[in-house]
Amino acid sequence: MKKTLLVMRHEINATLHRTTFVLFAFGIPVLMGLVALIVMLVSPDAGAAPIPISETGRSAVSGQAREGYVDPGGLIQALPADAPAGWLARYPSEAAAQAALKAGEITGYYLIPADYAKSGQLVYALPEYSPLGDDVPTDGIERVLLFNLLGGDAALAAQVRNPLAIKTTALASVQAEKRADGWVGDVFPTLMVFILYLVILMPASGLIAAITNEKKNRVMEVLATSASPVQMIGGKIIALGLLGLLQTALWVGVTWAVITFGRGPLAVPAGFTLPSGLIFWSFVYFLGGYAIYGALMAGLGALAPDIKDARGTTMVILSPMILAYMFNVITLEQPNGLLALVLSLFPFTSPVSMIARMTSTTVPVWQTAVAAGLQFLAAAWVVRMVARLFRAQTLLSGQTFSTGLFLRALVAK
Repeated sequence: MKKTLLVMRHEINATLHRTTFVLFAFGIPVLMGLVALIVMLVSPDAGAAPIPISETGRSAVSGQAREGYVDPGGLIQALPADAPAGWLARYPSEAAAQAALKAGEITGYYLIPADYAKSGQLVYALPEYSPLGDDVPTDGIERVLLFNLLGGDAALAAQVRNPLAIKTTALASVQAEKRADGWVGDVFPTLMVFILYLVILMPASGLIAAITNEKKNRVMEVLATSASPVQMIGGKIIALGLLGLLQTALWVGVTWAVITFGRGPLAVPAGFTLPSGLIFWSFVYFLGGYAIYGALMAGLGALAPDIKDARGTTMVILSPMILAYMFNVITLEQPNGLLALVLSLFPFTSPVSMIARMTSTTVPVWQTAVAAGLQFLAAAWVVRMVARLFRAQTLLSGQTFSTGLFLRALVAK
């Protein structure tokens, strides 16, 4: 155990000194978080309360900014009863509205053409030009226009604005499925799959660079004389696995922060939260998936004389994960289909495919448990096979490296 810990400490220290790994592993989630923070600082109120008139008949925002409108065609005859007091002022001409705008009496005004009923176009005037563009508050005026176009029927106007109230139920499950509204519901499943794909492959691929460099620097020979093959490969896999767990935790933390603090600026639905069960299984599937691919990458590094010689074989090893990622669209659209079920249970594809299914539907607990169990069984089998490559390393060092050589050495007894 002591030798394994020494190998772990050496591997963690060497990995953290590789600038490329640190930048990609920890820099990307930090950068994503900073981008979200900048968006929230630039537009702190964007999406927080975009509708000045609530659907329930009460003012959605106290102290609503005052705006004006010019209506030469006389389309607007009245405002809905639930319009905030003093929110919308009528001006007889555009010159009068411009004067009010310059005096700071209003924040902007709408120019409604006389042919609006045919063209559907209107103009919104702002006091200053912004090269970055401005978020035009269209929800309130839309309610007012619909109210007047439909003869003052507030209930009908609300129904036209939101004609559908859809409840989705998966026939394969008794539990009704409810997905998040807006962009979060579309992006979140793909984001979770991408995160798990990234945090598995980055530390696993780092093992190739670590081991090939140690072979060149003769560090591997020193380790081989003081530690057993299992201790060497175990220490290296655990070391980068811990860094992968840290990377996963960082991604989860950034995602949680964006969802929690970005509800207004980023238009995150009020009721949306990170599912605790999904977070738990994400860590479980990371451990299983990384153990499999990390061990295979370590074995590849033990045989390949240089990381350049291992590129073709790397693609062969990673092909199951790549295929699972490519079939992600089908898995998300048909999470209970046969293909999704097979991919989510097969140990070499289940880390990505099972998470994709869990973000799209309610997966039976027995399937998530079986997938995790198969992953760890496969990982134990792969680690035992790869440990032999460290013993056979010196015997194979004189042979020209190839994918066939790696596969034969992997399964040889």
